[in-house]
Amino acid sequence: MRKAFTLIELIFVIIIFGILSSFGAELLYKVYENYVYSNTFNRLENQSEAAVKQIANRLQYRIKDSTIARNTTAGPVLEIGDNIAGATVLEWIGMDIDNWRGTQQPLWSGFIDLTASTAASLSTPGSSLNRNGAIFFVGSDVDLNSTFGWSGGAINNQNGSMHPVTLNGTTIVDNTAAVDFTGVDVFEYYQFAQTAYAVSLESGDLFLYDNLQPWDGDTLATGTVGKHLLTENVSSFKFTSMGDILIVQVCVSDNNVTGVGAYSVCKEKVVF
Repeated sequence: MRKAFTLIELIFVIIIFGILSSFGAELLYKVYENYVYSNTFNRLENQSEAAVKQIANRLQYRIKDSTIARNTTAGPVLEIGDNIAGATVLEWIGMDIDNWRGTQQPLWSGFIDLTASTAASLSTPGSSLNRNGAIFFVGSDVDLNSTFGWSGGAINNQNGSMHPVTLNGTTIVDNTAAVDFTGVDVFEYYQFAQTAYAVSLESGDLFLYDNLQPWDGDTLATGTVGKHLLTENVSSFKFTSMGDILIVQVCVSDNNVTGVGAYSVCKEKVVF
């Protein structure tokens, strides 16, 4: 009975172990690489999805005619449909959705009773809100540069698209230097706003601005404006419009993915 391996058997065993160890190391590397790739993809996907969802949730209650683009936070006003490339700032005035929905009734109804209104006071039946803000008459003419306040400087009359007002119960009264609504085209339907919003790509980070009242002269440089980080490492923030439909895309990147190098994941939302 043989009690030991022959030399040739030992050589074969060594060769087989060598082959297995070579494939095993490569297999382990592939497993690790796939893990890193999958983990990075999921993280970037969650980041981009969360950012674009935050933006879309606010955009769906925008005053559509107020939406603008800029190349920088202090850049000139661009019409959103012209945003083919280069614009990194998206701004809009948001409808006060919380007080419109109300808990038992709309705290602002969105309706003007034209027969009961006067130049000094507009009647808004069904409302019960005591707030300063601005209203937009649905169907009124629009001038993006001067009538929303985007170009800076408080609106001091009622001749623009946004009308600085105090909504007091069932009445709407002027809160500018103007005396009243004399000569103003008053429409039956309105939207009430207390803040505008902006999303801005700045040095690879995406920020959301709020507590912004452009009709009072606020800009993104105003100290009282809120600024919140949406997400970091943003490689691209793009948006465009098709009529009243907005398409927003956010891409988040990682420059150190093993075996891949720079890697980016994009998420896109269509907002009506």
